[in-house]
Amino acid sequence: MLSKPTVPGHRFFIVFLSALLWVIGNSASKLQSAEKPARYSPALEKVIEGAKKEGALKIQWLPARLGGEAGLRPMVEAMNRTYGTNIKLRFTPGPDFNIMLNKIIQEKAAGALASSDVNLMSANQASQGENSGMLRKMDWESILERPAPPDANVSRLAPKGASVIVASRVVGITYNSNLVKGSDIPDSMEDVFNPKWKEKIVSATGAPGLYQFAAKDMLGYEHMKGYTQRLAKQIGGLTSCSNVERISSGEFAMMVFDCGHDDAVRYQKRGAPLGHAIVREITRINLMYVGVPLNAENPNAATLFINFLHTPEGQALQWQHSSQDFHIYPEAYTRKLVQRVMSARGKIVLDTVEREQSLGHEEVSRIRDEFVKILMEGSR
Repeated sequence: MLSKPTVPGHRFFIVFLSALLWVIGNSASKLQSAEKPARYSPALEKVIEGAKKEGALKIQWLPARLGGEAGLRPMVEAMNRTYGTNIKLRFTPGPDFNIMLNKIIQEKAAGALASSDVNLMSANQASQGENSGMLRKMDWESILERPAPPDANVSRLAPKGASVIVASRVVGITYNSNLVKGSDIPDSMEDVFNPKWKEKIVSATGAPGLYQFAAKDMLGYEHMKGYTQRLAKQIGGLTSCSNVERISSGEFAMMVFDCGHDDAVRYQKRGAPLGHAIVREITRINLMYVGVPLNAENPNAATLFINFLHTPEGQALQWQHSSQDFHIYPEAYTRKLVQRVMSARGKIVLDTVEREQSLGHEEVSRIRDEFVKILMEGSR
């Protein structure tokens, strides 16, 4: 008697079940992948991939800004950890903002690579950089991963999208805390005219604060011209605004006005006898812009670095290494300095590209040159 063929049912069931589970698992994986939001915007992801291929970041600017190489290196290392890049920093100490801007413009005209992948500027140079067309125009809002706070009193971006603000420097008076104490610490612009300070005051060579406060919506040209003339008779000389050693050494009691709080605070951290006062009438927020030259060698690495400077970690590292951060962010140290003037109902000059362009570069430069001449003649 022939036996009836048997169908291996259990084996068929196992194969069928395995196939079914694979289909379900694969579909679920695809669905989960589709539903999972990307960590970064498509624009930033593209920048990250481009930066990975470039592998380097070339920076040249004043050695004191953003901590120089000692400050930039931990910033780049933190950026690498955050985005999975392996960018190598190449830092070269460079000249002041005006000279550096002109250098990059000349390099572009000659068809050469820019000396720096990131150009650091004040509003004056950022305005010139936009007008000259030497900076890359980008949709920064699609790149920057950190949104601007809703209460920001200034736009992070220059009008044409060619540069971005990364830090604020609050202009005031740097003083020697061993020589200037208690009620002698300037609270008003007039306090510096106390006879005891005659020739113990130094002014900065570029007349920072003085010519900016001369704007018609600030203290006005006539008022500030008269103030500058009086100050010229009180000072004992002129120096670079970053040369705060002459204050900490006791050669001078104070600098009226400085270029920002950061130089004093940076030396304070090292134990130098320095303080920084903001007068109640007015202050200037010297906004620091960065942009990527059209002829940058590593434009993606530069863009990624600028984005990183806006992150909470980037801001914290800026404060740690250069005593600068951007006052619009809630954790910013400089936010407290700005609010102090606002609570005293003083006037604040936000030194933006828009303001520079609205006032007219030529007129601003004319007043600056006039006030510098007054200071130079008075200090002889």
